[in-house]
Amino acid sequence: MSDEKPKPEPKPRAAAPDPVAVEAAMVTQQAREIVEVVGADAVLIVWTKQRRRKTSVSMTSLGNALTVAGLMKWIADKIEDDGDDEGEDEDEDED
Repeated sequence: MSDEKPKPEPKPRAAAPDPVAVEAAMVTQQAREIVEVVGADAVLIVWTKQRRRKTSVSMTSLGNALTVAGLMKWIADKIEDDGDDEGEDEDEDED
């Protein structure tokens, strides 16, 4: 047998970070900054992305679960109210 030391095995390469996880971490950091700067009780961030004619919707929230749920309900009600207002304006134009 020879006195040569065995060659060390190369270290495995680190896996490339998942882009979705990186985006989510960035948005979560922005939500934390909003809480610190503005003093918000809850933050809800929703965004869409389109790739290859497919749209995906992502969301991150920060705050008490009940407060975030209330914020989502408030937004849904606002959108519904705005949709009703637009429908009424169209009816008035027809008269």
